[in-house]
Amino acid sequence: MSSDERLDVILRAIQASDDGDAPADNAILAAELGWSLVDVALCLDEAKERALIWGHRGGTKPGPWFSELEVTVQGRRFLSARP
Repeated sequence: MSSDERLDVILRAIQASDDGDAPADNAILAAELGWSLVDVALCLDEAKERALIWGHRGGTKPGPWFSELEVTVQGRRFLSARP
């Protein structure tokens, strides 16, 4: 799976969680997507660097660990441009 495909998957999961009034964190995403916590952290780190997500950063490992994740306007644009 390419980097953009992984970002698409995780952003859609974050968006669905946020739309359902239950903001996600790394553990919720790992369980929902069947990914390891390390894979989730790496993907979230890339999403944060590209300004696709916003969330509270915590010290839980493996990091970076985010809680109350939301897809940013830039993230929604990324998703709308995807096939």
